[in-house]
Amino acid sequence: MNPTVSVILTSYNRPHTIQKAIESVLNQTYTSWELLIMDDNSHKDTVQIIKRYLGNKKIHYFNSNIQDSERYKTTRYATLINEAIPKTTGKYITYLTDDNEFLPDRFTVMTNFMNQNPGIHAVYSKQRVRFIMGNGKISKQRTRKTYGILNQAAGYVDHCSVMHTREVADKIFDKYGSYWDEDPKHWFNGDAAFWNRLTQVTPFYPIDKILDVAYKDSNSFQNLYMHMPKRIPDGTLVKGPSTEVFLIEKQCRRKIARELFSELKYSNGKVVNIPDPFVYKYNEGTPIDFSIFTSAQLLPIQRLIRSEQKAEIFYLQNKKKHLIPSPKIFNEYHFNSEEIVIINDRIIKNIDSGPAFKSLAAADEIIPDGVLYLFNNSYYYSENNSLLHISPQTAVKLKLPVNNPVRVDSSFIQKFAKSNYTI
Repeated sequence: MNPTVSVILTSYNRPHTIQKAIESVLNQTYTSWELLIMDDNSHKDTVQIIKRYLGNKKIHYFNSNIQDSERYKTTRYATLINEAIPKTTGKYITYLTDDNEFLPDRFTVMTNFMNQNPGIHAVYSKQRVRFIMGNGKISKQRTRKTYGILNQAAGYVDHCSVMHTREVADKIFDKYGSYWDEDPKHWFNGDAAFWNRLTQVTPFYPIDKILDVAYKDSNSFQNLYMHMPKRIPDGTLVKGPSTEVFLIEKQCRRKIARELFSELKYSNGKVVNIPDPFVYKYNEGTPIDFSIFTSAQLLPIQRLIRSEQKAEIFYLQNKKKHLIPSPKIFNEYHFNSEEIVIINDRIIKNIDSGPAFKSLAAADEIIPDGVLYLFNNSYYYSENNSLLHISPQTAVKLKLPVNNPVRVDSSFIQKFAKSNYTI
């Protein structure tokens, strides 16, 4: 006999929580279920944990084998779910993520409710949300409540708090040609996009009980994605959940060798954590390794440099060196002397020279890239000698100094601001 409940578990690189998610299905008091683990080509640590459970005939494993360079092109968990639903055999479909767990009576409560009310095709429950600190301890928790019968569920109901009939899923497919909307614009709210489809066919009915637990930590997708700009500006240090750090340069990612990170005066406090798909959105460029000290063209952008022999300080920008002619100008742009990198004089001589920076009041041709400016409570980020408007939230996300910006006047804004350009 076919199982009653089909569980679709989407998984990607969460070895510390995937076991808890799988165990929460195994521990259900209601036993007529199947579990489809849709793994998005996770690293071996995650896959090894999943494989421990594949001896159970009710558990089915599918690996997308997606290439990293392709990840950003669709909302991946929506793609995995769309691949999973045709494989399901249950009357009811429910969703689980690798940072969530079901409480033991979830299937019993939800199936009883729907069996007793055959005209109902979608239900949702309360959810406990736990926020996890770096040491694994719970810092706080809250409860997502129910809101009665919902004809608009987007923004009110979590991915893992829903169960619906396979019948209603097929109606959505007939209408849209797919179940979940895979458009990459829905990375942050893929469930909400699906709820918008679902509520055109059926309302959501509440179950006034906590039936699942969501765990949120610093690497949760929502936290990493929040306030991230569509285009990460050049000069930004980024990393995904892995340990590799990249510099965005010419809209490519240059991997920084670990042994050079501190030598180039980079700071861990300026590394922006972002989701893996958006790291791999940027093509891989030339690595930042010891070869940079053999060729001026390989040096990374937005670095302060000087030689051991001379006191002149330059700023690297667009593969040219720009002299900072005085301590006053150095301080006006909030440069940091602790970030000056000592470079062989021979290399510095081989770098093409650009115009020297002028004071804020006199600047007319060039300004340093990567600086945060403030005028009339509005923030601006400098890039290619232009000021681009940036929201405070995005500036914080990019680890820019919102508490210590370079304050400028209207004449400076008039010379460099691009009115319709936003990061």
